[in-house]
Amino acid sequence: MIADSRQLLILGVSARAAVSSAIRGGFQPLAADCFRDQDLAAVCECLRISRYPADLEHAAAALPVCPWLYTGGLENHPQLVDRIADHRPLLGNAGRVLRGVRNPFRVTEALCEAGLPALEVSALPPSGSSGPWLRKPRKSGGGQRIEFVSALANESAESAVGELYYYQQYVAGTPDSAIFVAAGGRAVLCGVTRQMIGTSWTGARGFEYAGSVGPLDITAHERIQWESIGNCLARRFDLSGLFGVDAVTRDGTIWVVEVNPRYTASVEVVESACDTALLPVHVTACQSGQLSIRGALRPHRRVGKAIVYARTPGQVPPDFDTWVRGRNTDGARPTVADIPASGTEFRVGEPLLTVLAYGESLAAVELALQENVAAAYAVLGEMPLG
Repeated sequence: MIADSRQLLILGVSARAAVSSAIRGGFQPLAADCFRDQDLAAVCECLRISRYPADLEHAAAALPVCPWLYTGGLENHPQLVDRIADHRPLLGNAGRVLRGVRNPFRVTEALCEAGLPALEVSALPPSGSSGPWLRKPRKSGGGQRIEFVSALANESAESAVGELYYYQQYVAGTPDSAIFVAAGGRAVLCGVTRQMIGTSWTGARGFEYAGSVGPLDITAHERIQWESIGNCLARRFDLSGLFGVDAVTRDGTIWVVEVNPRYTASVEVVESACDTALLPVHVTACQSGQLSIRGALRPHRRVGKAIVYARTPGQVPPDFDTWVRGRNTDGARPTVADIPASGTEFRVGEPLLTVLAYGESLAAVELALQENVAAAYAVLGEMPLG
């Protein structure tokens, strides 16, 4: 079955944000993910998978043949990406690119050779090094399973051998994330957002990703650093299309933490703030190798998103849909997204939904996010499981 020329398949742990971006860009999206939330099912044909990521390959085979892209999680599975790309055009980075840019040692090497700040990394637990270090999974996602080395009991080189972790120097500062689009060894900075990491009022713990606010107003010096980082990575790893760089900014210096070579969670924040669509830019970069934007976009407002994590076990109450409709009165700017169905059961620590907020300043957006999260908890906490 051959798809319409504007159809676009989106695969990942969660497809809702990218599907919304695709619709803003004039595409007709199809999707497969782990949730099939109500607001996703309402706007496109989508499949829910049970086994991630294995079932994504089967889901893709069941949907019309059209170009495809992936969201968070699949960058950790380059072989799967290549297998799916054998049967439909990939708009994004293939396995060869993923194996390079997702290797923290190669990223550090690239930054150092370009004369850019780079965090130290090690394959084994650091010994005799000054300052704190983190143990991080090689197949990372959403900041989960990241811990300070000092918090790990009986950690030793012997116990670490063969484990799927690496160690990275920790620098305290402001967690930021930049969005770029790349083609032909060059990258254009689209915008920078501030990340919420382990934010307690969202139910997040440790280093879990809790949301984003932005775009940020960055200094000329910061812009030069971000652009140097983006071009270094695009050139060294032959990146294509949208990609994100997570970093820590401290005393005006940007320290790269991780590269996400695909559509990222903060893309919809920048799109909504700037009244634009970045998926057409991504498609053009991937299909023709051309960059159709010249620089960072101009925001009309500030936007934030926060992921609401379950703090207690329970289930989504019967009146939840009514509450959502009361919140989502503006179809162009929803307040609640990734909407679970009434009766859905959840466990402590699971992501429940996303709330969004809009305002004239970052402070106003952050306050509105807190109010929206509190309101969501008030509704979701009405029906704990016995």
